[in-house]
Amino acid sequence: MLEFLNVIKCKQKYNYLKIYVSICKILVNMKSKKVKLKLVKSMYPCQDVPVVVMPKRCHNPCLYCDLYNKEFGPDTLIATGREEILEHIVRFKGAYFSAVMDTFLDGNAQITHNLLEQIWNIKSDFVPLIVTKQIIPKNTIELLCEHKDNVVVQISIPSLNNDLVSLLEPGAALVENRLKTIKALTSGGIKVLAVIMPWFNVYDKHESIKDLPRALSDSGVLRAIIGTGVLPERQRNLLLNTRNELIVNAVNRMTEKHIVTTKKGHTFPLEIRENMFLKIIHTLNEFGIIGRVCTADNLDLTQNNKLNVPLCTKFRHHSFKKDLIGK
Repeated sequence: MLEFLNVIKCKQKYNYLKIYVSICKILVNMKSKKVKLKLVKSMYPCQDVPVVVMPKRCHNPCLYCDLYNKEFGPDTLIATGREEILEHIVRFKGAYFSAVMDTFLDGNAQITHNLLEQIWNIKSDFVPLIVTKQIIPKNTIELLCEHKDNVVVQISIPSLNNDLVSLLEPGAALVENRLKTIKALTSGGIKVLAVIMPWFNVYDKHESIKDLPRALSDSGVLRAIIGTGVLPERQRNLLLNTRNELIVNAVNRMTEKHIVTTKKGHTFPLEIRENMFLKIIHTLNEFGIIGRVCTADNLDLTQNNKLNVPLCTKFRHHSFKKDLIGK
């Protein structure tokens, strides 16, 4: 009987060992498949610089975004991993941080800081184009301010309505915290560019079109880019499913189908967009802010702009001369 029990125990140990080995294999496999820091080719004609793809993707992506799970094939890949990226990225005059996920998510913020610090140590006139909806850590704000003449920072704020924004951008920072980040940057001498996207031109009863421009001006913003966005079918349905009256009304007016650089989907008809853009740009002007329309999702305006809507067609910086690629 004792011998029988010993056999049973040995089999149990063997089974536990098999389970343990299987778990180890799974963990090793997961580690090997972990998304790495990448440098990929430019995604937009207006931003002829490479794109830094951070390792952590958004767990709560914006409802209108279809890029959060985008994969990049070998034909678009320039470099992978920090060392290889550093070797390649300093050959360019700038890079985009980042079109795919936010560089200041908790898992990305320190990586972003370290990478920028290392790049500037090698190439002091390197110009990163940073766009975020998150809070930029204090030490990174200090780093950016040290290089204020060679950095472009864009903070995205589509509305002052926190209820609306929390539905559109569930994983992003609160609006008031984004405004505080802008104030900290502009106080340090950085000319922050406000990104008013997607701008739906919708307001609660207690709101007006002047609220956002006023808040941006108070935070030190002098320039803004605007876009209404293009919604692929899945993103359109996600927004409709919020059952928020303001969002649903806006999405239902997006009746024109568009094919743009990275996607195809629904947007406002051209005539409606032109009038919407002029309305917000004139209001921004009232508060001393220069407004331009982003042409990445409004390519038709570059060919048919009857109302002379001010456009932003190229990522420019005084460090960029004729060539965006430096030797």
